[in-house]
Amino acid sequence: MKIGNITISERFILAPMAAVNCTAFRLLCKENKAGLIYTQMIDVDLVKNRKKSDIKEILNIQESERPVSVQLIGNNEESLVTSVKLVEDFADIIDFNVGCSEKEFLEKGYGAYLLSDPIRLENIVRKMVDATEKPLTVKMRIGLNSQNIIAVKVAKILENAGVKAICIHGRTAEQKLAKKVNWTIMKQTKEKLSIPVIANGDVKSYTQGLSLLNRTGCDFVMVGRRARDAPWIFDSSKTSIDNAGIKQQILRFIALYREFENRGSSQEVREHVFWMLKDYATKQNTRVVLNLRTIRAIENFVCSLK
Repeated sequence: MKIGNITISERFILAPMAAVNCTAFRLLCKENKAGLIYTQMIDVDLVKNRKKSDIKEILNIQESERPVSVQLIGNNEESLVTSVKLVEDFADIIDFNVGCSEKEFLEKGYGAYLLSDPIRLENIVRKMVDATEKPLTVKMRIGLNSQNIIAVKVAKILENAGVKAICIHGRTAEQKLAKKVNWTIMKQTKEKLSIPVIANGDVKSYTQGLSLLNRTGCDFVMVGRRARDAPWIFDSSKTSIDNAGIKQQILRFIALYREFENRGSSQEVREHVFWMLKDYATKQNTRVVLNLRTIRAIENFVCSLK
């Protein structure tokens, strides 16, 4: 399938996650058959005045992880257009965040707040579409609250504005990450659009992802928090991964981190390792990894696990 002119070979997609989607993690997800990789959410206020060489270093996108979508968040048209032009040389797809429900971003008028003014949102998106030849997509919520479920209406507006795909997180902004995901709204939205629709929200297994696709008719499914803990979720052959498989995945992440990250942050590595140990069956205290201060010590701890 395609998003714009970009071919996506698999239907499972890695969600953009702040403080999670480092290059090593993205590459591991790609090796596990994620069809499309998203960067972390990027605040345009932090990049609009940067040089392109700085942007290249910040994104740190490798050819082997493509296709890659670079996600931007903001609400100032000029800043968003500038940022689109800064990232377009490195991105295969550019995504606009209209789904973030964190208080600090809502207070700035970013993310899901833009659902309160669909006309303004349309104007912003049209300018972003006109600023680049790369496909522009939007990731959105179904509404601000349960009294204002406007996903179908807004998605149609965005399609008319020129976006090449819509990703729908099946909750309102008010819900944040709590309560049940609304699959019905995703299905209704897909039925009204001619562009691809990506379903998002609480997919915890490959099988559940397939069920979401089948029940909604959506073209792709996006996985976030579960992918953080189990980057192998994208691979149908790893639905019953054992301890040896998990250990192999963790050691591969560490190897990728050493090769592609220039930060050398033991904190970043131990957080990822701790997340990936959630499914590891052991009587040993895996929280010990959070106290380790070097990447070598983390690696040795993983190797020592029974």
